[in-house]
Amino acid sequence: MSSFAYTARDRDGNARSGVVDARDVEDAREVIRSRELFVISLKRKSEGDGITIGTRKKKVKLGDLVVMSRQFATLFRAGISVIECLNAVARQSENPTLTAALMDVRQGVLEGLSVSEAMRRHPKVFNEKFVALVKAGETGGVLEQTLEVAADQFDREAELQEKIRSAMVYPAIVVLSAVGVVIFMLLFIVPVFQDVYKGFGAQLPGPTLLLISISDILMHRWLLVMIVTGAIIYAFKRFIATKKGKKLYHRFLLKVPILGPLNRKVAISRFTETLAGGVRAGIPILQALSVAAQTCGNVVINDVVEKAAILVQEGAPLAKPLEQSKEFPPLVTYMISAGEQSGNLDTMLAEITRFYSRDIEYAVTRLTRAMEPLMTIVIGVVVLGILLALYLPVFAMTQVLHK
Repeated sequence: MSSFAYTARDRDGNARSGVVDARDVEDAREVIRSRELFVISLKRKSEGDGITIGTRKKKVKLGDLVVMSRQFATLFRAGISVIECLNAVARQSENPTLTAALMDVRQGVLEGLSVSEAMRRHPKVFNEKFVALVKAGETGGVLEQTLEVAADQFDREAELQEKIRSAMVYPAIVVLSAVGVVIFMLLFIVPVFQDVYKGFGAQLPGPTLLLISISDILMHRWLLVMIVTGAIIYAFKRFIATKKGKKLYHRFLLKVPILGPLNRKVAISRFTETLAGGVRAGIPILQALSVAAQTCGNVVINDVVEKAAILVQEGAPLAKPLEQSKEFPPLVTYMISAGEQSGNLDTMLAEITRFYSRDIEYAVTRLTRAMEPLMTIVIGVVVLGILLALYLPVFAMTQVLHK
Protein backbone atom coordinates (compact mmCIF):
# COMPACT_ATOMS: atom_id res chain seq x y z
CA MET A 1 0.00 0.00 0.00
CA SER A 2 1.18 3.51 -0.87
CA SER A 3 -0.09 7.03 -0.21
CA PHE A 4 -1.25 9.11 -3.18
CA ALA A 5 -1.90 12.86 -3.20
CA TYR A 6 -4.78 13.93 -5.41
CA THR A 7 -6.50 17.02 -6.69
CA ALA A 8 -10.08 16.60 -7.86
CA ARG A 9 -13.42 18.35 -8.34
CA ASP A 10 -16.80 17.41 -6.93
CA ARG A 11 -20.12 17.51 -8.81
CA ASP A 12 -20.49 21.23 -8.06
CA GLY A 13 -17.08 21.97 -9.56
CA ASN A 14 -15.42 22.73 -6.26
CA ALA A 15 -11.72 21.80 -5.95
CA ARG A 16 -10.83 19.03 -3.52
CA SER A 17 -7.49 17.63 -2.45
CA GLY A 18 -6.32 14.96 -0.09
CA VAL A 19 -4.44 11.70 0.41
CA VAL A 20 -5.63 8.14 -0.20
CA ASP A 21 -4.01 4.78 0.55
CA ALA A 22 -4.06 2.35 -2.39
CA ARG A 23 -2.09 -0.47 -4.01
CA ASP A 24 -1.37 1.44 -7.22
CA VAL A 25 -2.45 4.44 -9.28
CA GLU A 26 -5.50 2.69 -10.78
CA ASP A 27 -6.67 1.56 -7.37
CA ALA A 28 -6.25 5.12 -6.07
CA ARG A 29 -8.36 6.44 -8.96
CA GLU A 30 -11.11 3.95 -8.11
CA VAL A 31 -11.09 5.06 -4.46
CA ILE A 32 -11.37 8.72 -5.47
CA ARG A 33 -14.16 8.01 -7.98
CA SER A 34 -16.08 6.14 -5.26
CA ARG A 35 -16.22 9.47 -3.39
CA GLU A 36 -17.95 11.03 -6.44
CA LEU A 37 -14.89 13.11 -7.27
CA PHE A 38 -13.34 13.70 -10.69
CA VAL A 39 -9.55 13.31 -10.70
CA ILE A 40 -7.49 16.23 -11.96
CA SER A 41 -4.03 15.11 -10.81
CA LEU A 42 -2.70 12.13 -8.91
CA LYS A 43 0.80 11.25 -7.76
CA ARG A 44 2.55 9.05 -5.26
CA LYS A 45 3.19 11.07 -2.13
CA SER A 46 6.37 11.27 -0.07
CA GLU A 47 5.75 14.56 1.68
CA GLY A 48 2.69 16.74 2.07
CA ASP A 49 1.19 19.44 4.27
CA GLY A 50 4.56 19.73 5.99
CA ILE A 51 4.32 16.11 7.15
CA THR A 52 6.63 13.38 5.93
CA ILE A 53 4.68 10.34 4.78
CA GLY A 54 6.73 7.34 3.74
CA THR A 55 5.48 5.07 0.98
CA ARG A 56 6.28 2.07 3.14
CA LYS A 57 3.45 1.29 5.52
CA LYS A 58 4.25 1.20 9.22
CA LYS A 59 1.98 -0.72 11.58
CA VAL A 60 -0.13 1.39 13.92
CA LYS A 61 0.27 0.01 17.44
CA LEU A 62 -2.16 0.30 20.33
CA GLY A 63 0.21 2.77 21.99
CA ASP A 64 -0.09 5.09 18.98
CA LEU A 65 -3.89 5.01 19.26
CA VAL A 66 -3.72 5.66 23.00
CA VAL A 67 -1.63 8.81 22.57
CA MET A 68 -3.74 10.02 19.63
CA SER A 69 -7.02 9.43 21.50
CA ARG A 70 -5.88 11.33 24.59
CA GLN A 71 -4.59 14.25 22.51
CA PHE A 72 -7.80 14.34 20.47
CA ALA A 73 -9.96 14.25 23.62
CA THR A 74 -7.95 17.01 25.31
CA LEU A 75 -8.10 19.33 22.30
CA PHE A 76 -11.80 18.68 21.66
CA ARG A 77 -12.63 19.29 25.34
CA ALA A 78 -10.86 22.66 25.03
CA GLY A 79 -13.38 23.73 22.39
CA ILE A 80 -11.24 23.19 19.29
CA SER A 81 -13.13 22.05 16.19
CA VAL A 82 -12.90 18.45 14.97
CA ILE A 83 -11.09 19.58 11.80
CA GLU A 84 -8.40 21.39 13.78
CA CYS A 85 -8.15 18.51 16.28
CA LEU A 86 -7.50 16.02 13.48
CA ASN A 87 -4.93 18.32 11.92
CA ALA A 88 -3.14 18.83 15.24
CA VAL A 89 -3.00 15.16 16.26
CA ALA A 90 -1.87 14.20 12.75
CA ARG A 91 1.04 16.61 12.94
CA GLN A 92 2.02 15.42 16.41
CA SER A 93 1.92 11.71 15.55
CA GLU A 94 5.29 10.01 15.09
CA ASN A 95 3.76 7.19 13.06
CA PRO A 96 3.59 8.10 9.34
CA THR A 97 0.79 5.60 8.64
CA LEU A 98 -1.38 7.08 11.38
CA THR A 99 -0.54 10.58 10.18
CA ALA A 100 -1.66 9.77 6.62
CA ALA A 101 -4.86 8.13 7.88
CA LEU A 102 -5.72 11.09 10.13
CA MET A 103 -5.16 13.56 7.29
CA ASP A 104 -7.48 11.52 5.09
CA VAL A 105 -10.06 11.40 7.91
CA ARG A 106 -9.81 15.18 8.12
CA GLN A 107 -10.40 15.42 4.39
CA GLY A 108 -13.38 13.09 4.70
CA VAL A 109 -14.90 15.29 7.42
CA LEU A 110 -14.40 18.34 5.20
CA GLU A 111 -16.31 16.48 2.49
CA GLY A 112 -19.26 15.97 4.83
CA LEU A 113 -18.57 12.62 6.47
CA SER A 114 -18.70 12.04 10.20
CA VAL A 115 -15.44 11.20 11.97
CA SER A 116 -16.47 7.57 12.44
CA GLU A 117 -17.48 7.21 8.77
CA ALA A 118 -14.16 8.67 7.65
CA MET A 119 -12.24 6.40 10.03
CA ARG A 120 -14.10 3.35 8.75
CA ARG A 121 -12.24 3.83 5.44
CA HIS A 122 -9.03 2.81 7.27
CA PRO A 123 -9.86 -0.51 8.98
CA LYS A 124 -6.18 -1.44 9.35
CA VAL A 125 -5.56 1.72 11.37
CA PHE A 126 -8.83 2.25 13.25
CA ASN A 127 -10.29 -1.10 14.27
CA GLU A 128 -13.99 -1.84 14.70
CA LYS A 129 -13.82 -1.24 18.43
CA PHE A 130 -12.36 2.25 18.04
CA VAL A 131 -14.79 3.26 15.28
CA ALA A 132 -17.77 2.04 17.34
CA LEU A 133 -16.69 4.16 20.32
CA VAL A 134 -16.18 7.24 18.15
CA LYS A 135 -19.59 6.74 16.53
CA ALA A 136 -21.25 6.44 19.94
CA GLY A 137 -19.49 9.60 21.12
CA GLU A 138 -20.61 11.54 18.06
CA THR A 139 -24.21 10.35 18.40
CA GLY A 140 -24.38 11.10 22.12
CA GLY A 141 -22.43 14.36 21.95
CA VAL A 142 -19.73 13.00 24.25
CA LEU A 143 -16.92 12.36 21.78
CA GLU A 144 -14.16 13.45 24.16
CA GLN A 145 -15.37 11.01 26.83
CA THR A 146 -15.61 8.02 24.50
CA LEU A 147 -12.13 8.84 23.22
CA GLU A 148 -10.90 8.67 26.81
CA VAL A 149 -12.67 5.32 27.21
CA ALA A 150 -10.90 4.07 24.06
CA ALA A 151 -7.56 5.35 25.33
CA ASP A 152 -7.97 3.66 28.73
CA GLN A 153 -9.03 0.38 27.15
CA PHE A 154 -6.25 0.32 24.55
CA ASP A 155 -3.73 1.34 27.20
CA ARG A 156 -4.65 -1.67 29.33
CA GLU A 157 -4.62 -3.99 26.32
CA ALA A 158 -1.20 -2.70 25.25
CA GLU A 159 0.13 -3.26 28.79
CA LEU A 160 -1.28 -6.80 28.86
CA GLN A 161 0.17 -7.59 25.43
CA GLU A 162 3.57 -6.34 26.52
CA LYS A 163 3.49 -8.54 29.63
CA ILE A 164 2.52 -11.57 27.54
CA ARG A 165 5.19 -10.77 24.96
CA SER A 166 7.87 -10.43 27.64
CA ALA A 167 6.79 -13.62 29.38
CA MET A 168 6.83 -15.56 26.10
CA VAL A 169 10.41 -14.69 25.15
CA TYR A 170 12.00 -17.62 26.98
CA PRO A 171 9.40 -20.24 25.89
CA ALA A 172 9.70 -19.01 22.30
CA ILE A 173 13.48 -19.40 22.35
CA VAL A 174 13.12 -22.90 23.79
CA VAL A 175 10.57 -23.92 21.15
CA LEU A 176 12.59 -22.51 18.25
CA SER A 177 15.74 -24.23 19.51
CA ALA A 178 13.91 -27.52 19.90
CA VAL A 179 12.36 -27.29 16.44
CA GLY A 180 15.80 -26.56 15.02
CA VAL A 181 17.27 -29.60 16.78
CA VAL A 182 14.47 -31.88 15.57
CA ILE A 183 14.77 -30.66 11.97
CA PHE A 184 18.56 -31.11 12.12
CA MET A 185 18.14 -34.68 13.36
CA LEU A 186 15.56 -35.47 10.67
CA LEU A 187 17.66 -34.02 7.85
CA PHE A 188 21.16 -35.12 8.87
CA ILE A 189 21.12 -37.79 11.60
CA VAL A 190 18.23 -40.01 10.49
CA PRO A 191 19.56 -40.46 6.89
CA VAL A 192 22.88 -41.74 8.30
CA PHE A 193 21.10 -44.37 10.38
CA GLN A 194 18.91 -45.21 7.39
CA ASP A 195 21.97 -46.00 5.27
CA VAL A 196 23.40 -48.19 8.06
CA TYR A 197 20.16 -50.11 8.50
CA LYS A 198 19.85 -50.75 4.75
CA GLY A 199 22.95 -52.91 4.96
CA PHE A 200 21.29 -55.22 7.47
CA GLY A 201 18.54 -56.21 5.05
CA ALA A 202 16.07 -56.76 7.89
CA GLN A 203 12.58 -55.49 8.63
CA LEU A 204 12.79 -52.33 10.72
CA PRO A 205 10.41 -51.55 13.60
CA GLY A 206 7.33 -49.41 12.88
CA PRO A 207 8.51 -46.29 14.78
CA THR A 208 11.83 -46.36 12.91
CA LEU A 209 10.07 -46.69 9.54
CA LEU A 210 7.77 -43.78 10.44
CA LEU A 211 10.73 -41.61 11.42
CA ILE A 212 12.57 -42.47 8.19
CA SER A 213 9.43 -41.67 6.16
CA ILE A 214 9.11 -38.23 7.83
CA SER A 215 12.78 -37.54 7.15
CA ASP A 216 12.37 -38.59 3.51
CA ILE A 217 9.36 -36.29 3.06
CA LEU A 218 11.20 -33.30 4.53
CA MET A 219 14.28 -33.93 2.38
CA HIS A 220 12.69 -34.74 -0.97
CA ARG A 221 9.16 -33.38 -0.80
CA TRP A 222 9.64 -30.16 1.15
CA LEU A 223 7.94 -28.09 -1.56
CA LEU A 224 4.83 -30.26 -1.33
CA VAL A 225 4.87 -29.90 2.45
CA MET A 226 4.99 -26.11 2.14
CA ILE A 227 2.18 -26.07 -0.44
CA VAL A 228 -0.07 -28.32 1.66
CA THR A 229 0.68 -26.31 4.81
CA GLY A 230 -0.07 -23.05 3.01
CA ALA A 231 -3.30 -24.47 1.57
CA ILE A 232 -4.46 -25.59 5.03
CA ILE A 233 -3.71 -22.18 6.54
CA TYR A 234 -5.47 -20.40 3.66
CA ALA A 235 -8.55 -22.64 3.93
CA PHE A 236 -8.69 -22.11 7.69
CA LYS A 237 -8.52 -18.32 7.30
CA ARG A 238 -11.24 -18.39 4.66
CA PHE A 239 -13.41 -20.55 6.91
CA ILE A 240 -13.13 -18.31 9.98
CA ALA A 241 -13.82 -15.29 7.77
CA THR A 242 -17.36 -16.64 7.20
CA LYS A 243 -20.08 -15.87 9.73
CA LYS A 244 -20.57 -19.52 10.70
CA GLY A 245 -16.85 -20.29 10.78
CA LYS A 246 -16.05 -17.25 12.89
CA LYS A 247 -18.73 -18.16 15.43
CA LEU A 248 -17.51 -21.76 15.67
CA TYR A 249 -13.91 -20.59 16.06
CA HIS A 250 -14.79 -18.04 18.74
CA ARG A 251 -16.85 -20.64 20.62
CA PHE A 252 -13.84 -22.96 20.48
CA LEU A 253 -11.67 -20.18 21.93
CA LEU A 254 -14.04 -19.98 24.90
CA LYS A 255 -14.14 -23.77 25.42
CA VAL A 256 -10.51 -24.77 24.79
CA PRO A 257 -8.84 -26.11 27.96
CA ILE A 258 -6.61 -23.74 29.96
CA LEU A 259 -6.87 -20.81 27.51
CA GLY A 260 -10.68 -20.85 27.26
CA PRO A 261 -11.36 -19.33 30.71
CA LEU A 262 -8.71 -16.68 30.06
CA ASN A 263 -10.26 -15.76 26.69
CA ARG A 264 -13.69 -15.48 28.34
CA LYS A 265 -12.34 -13.18 31.04
CA VAL A 266 -10.70 -10.93 28.44
CA ALA A 267 -13.93 -10.68 26.39
CA ILE A 268 -16.09 -9.96 29.45
CA SER A 269 -13.59 -7.43 30.78
CA ARG A 270 -13.68 -5.55 27.47
CA PHE A 271 -17.48 -5.61 27.51
CA THR A 272 -17.85 -4.32 31.07
CA GLU A 273 -15.17 -1.66 30.65
CA THR A 274 -16.72 -0.26 27.47
CA LEU A 275 -20.25 -0.40 28.88
CA ALA A 276 -19.14 1.31 32.09
CA GLY A 277 -17.46 4.08 30.13
CA GLY A 278 -20.51 4.50 27.89
CA VAL A 279 -22.97 4.67 30.79
CA ARG A 280 -20.71 7.08 32.67
CA ALA A 281 -20.44 9.26 29.56
CA GLY A 282 -24.22 9.52 29.34
CA ILE A 283 -24.70 7.36 26.24
CA PRO A 284 -28.19 5.74 26.14
CA ILE A 285 -28.05 2.19 27.49
CA LEU A 286 -29.11 0.54 24.22
CA GLN A 287 -26.44 2.34 22.24
CA ALA A 288 -23.87 1.67 24.96
CA LEU A 289 -24.74 -2.04 24.81
CA SER A 290 -24.34 -2.03 21.01
CA VAL A 291 -20.89 -0.47 21.27
CA ALA A 292 -19.83 -2.76 24.13
CA ALA A 293 -20.95 -5.81 22.13
CA GLN A 294 -18.74 -4.78 19.22
CA THR A 295 -15.71 -4.16 21.42
CA CYS A 296 -15.68 -7.45 23.35
CA GLY A 297 -13.76 -9.20 20.54
CA ASN A 298 -15.76 -12.45 20.59
CA VAL A 299 -18.75 -13.19 18.36
CA VAL A 300 -20.41 -15.50 20.91
CA ILE A 301 -20.39 -12.84 23.65
CA ASN A 302 -21.38 -10.24 21.03
CA ASP A 303 -24.50 -12.21 20.06
CA VAL A 304 -25.51 -12.69 23.71
CA VAL A 305 -25.24 -8.96 24.40
CA GLU A 306 -27.16 -8.01 21.24
CA LYS A 307 -29.99 -10.38 22.18
CA ALA A 308 -29.95 -8.96 25.70
CA ALA A 309 -30.23 -5.43 24.28
CA ILE A 310 -33.46 -6.42 22.49
CA LEU A 311 -34.95 -7.65 25.76
CA VAL A 312 -33.73 -4.53 27.59
CA GLN A 313 -35.53 -2.43 24.99
CA GLU A 314 -38.70 -4.34 25.88
CA GLY A 315 -38.24 -3.52 29.55
CA ALA A 316 -36.29 -6.50 30.89
CA PRO A 317 -33.31 -6.01 33.25
CA LEU A 318 -29.90 -6.53 31.64
CA ALA A 319 -28.67 -9.12 34.14
CA LYS A 320 -31.44 -11.65 33.43
CA PRO A 321 -30.72 -12.45 29.74
CA LEU A 322 -26.99 -12.45 30.42
CA GLU A 323 -27.50 -14.98 33.19
CA GLN A 324 -29.78 -17.16 31.05
CA SER A 325 -27.18 -17.31 28.27
CA LYS A 326 -24.77 -19.24 30.55
CA GLU A 327 -21.89 -17.35 28.88
CA PHE A 328 -21.45 -14.89 31.75
CA PRO A 329 -20.22 -16.08 35.18
CA PRO A 330 -22.68 -15.71 38.11
CA LEU A 331 -20.43 -13.10 39.74
CA VAL A 332 -20.78 -10.79 36.71
CA THR A 333 -24.55 -11.10 36.38
CA TYR A 334 -25.03 -10.69 40.15
CA MET A 335 -23.02 -7.47 40.23
CA ILE A 336 -24.79 -6.12 37.13
CA SER A 337 -28.14 -6.90 38.78
CA ALA A 338 -27.04 -5.13 41.95
CA GLY A 339 -25.92 -2.13 39.92
CA GLU A 340 -29.25 -1.94 38.10
CA GLN A 341 -31.22 -2.11 41.35
CA SER A 342 -29.08 0.49 43.12
CA GLY A 343 -28.77 2.82 40.14
CA ASN A 344 -24.97 2.49 40.16
CA LEU A 345 -24.53 0.29 37.10
CA ASP A 346 -21.40 2.09 35.89
CA THR A 347 -19.74 1.67 39.31
CA MET A 348 -20.50 -2.04 39.44
CA LEU A 349 -19.27 -2.53 35.87
CA ALA A 350 -16.05 -0.70 36.76
CA GLU A 351 -15.60 -3.01 39.76
CA ILE A 352 -16.06 -6.06 37.51
CA THR A 353 -13.48 -4.65 35.12
CA ARG A 354 -10.93 -4.08 37.90
CA PHE A 355 -11.50 -7.56 39.28
CA TYR A 356 -11.09 -9.23 35.92
CA SER A 357 -8.08 -7.08 34.98
CA ARG A 358 -6.22 -8.32 38.05
CA ASP A 359 -7.45 -11.86 37.50
CA ILE A 360 -6.27 -11.79 33.87
CA GLU A 361 -2.81 -10.59 34.91
CA TYR A 362 -2.53 -13.35 37.52
CA ALA A 363 -3.76 -15.95 35.02
CA VAL A 364 -1.24 -14.85 32.40
CA THR A 365 1.58 -14.95 34.97
CA ARG A 366 0.59 -18.45 36.13
CA LEU A 367 0.21 -19.67 32.57
CA THR A 368 3.59 -18.41 31.41
CA ARG A 369 5.31 -19.85 34.50
CA ALA A 370 3.67 -23.23 33.90
CA MET A 371 4.62 -23.21 30.23
CA GLU A 372 8.37 -23.29 30.83
CA PRO A 373 8.56 -26.69 32.60
CA LEU A 374 5.71 -28.06 30.46
CA MET A 375 7.48 -27.17 27.21
CA THR A 376 10.73 -28.60 28.51
CA ILE A 377 8.96 -31.90 29.24
CA VAL A 378 7.24 -31.95 25.83
CA ILE A 379 10.48 -31.21 23.99
CA GLY A 380 12.31 -33.85 26.01
CA VAL A 381 9.65 -36.43 25.15
CA VAL A 382 9.89 -35.57 21.42
CA VAL A 383 13.68 -35.83 21.34
CA LEU A 384 13.60 -39.03 23.40
CA GLY A 385 11.03 -40.49 21.02
CA ILE A 386 13.27 -39.77 18.02
CA LEU A 387 16.28 -41.33 19.72
CA LEU A 388 14.34 -44.44 20.74
CA ALA A 389 13.00 -44.83 17.19
CA LEU A 390 16.56 -44.59 15.85
CA TYR A 391 18.04 -47.09 18.29
CA LEU A 392 15.25 -49.68 18.35
CA PRO A 393 16.97 -51.68 15.56
CA VAL A 394 20.23 -51.49 17.51
CA PHE A 395 18.54 -53.06 20.53
CA ALA A 396 17.54 -55.96 18.29
CA MET A 397 20.95 -56.06 16.59
CA THR A 398 21.68 -59.66 17.60
CA GLN A 399 18.52 -60.98 15.96
CA VAL A 400 19.14 -58.92 12.79
CA LEU A 401 22.72 -60.18 12.45
CA HIS A 402 21.61 -63.81 12.84
CA LYS A 403 19.24 -63.32 9.92
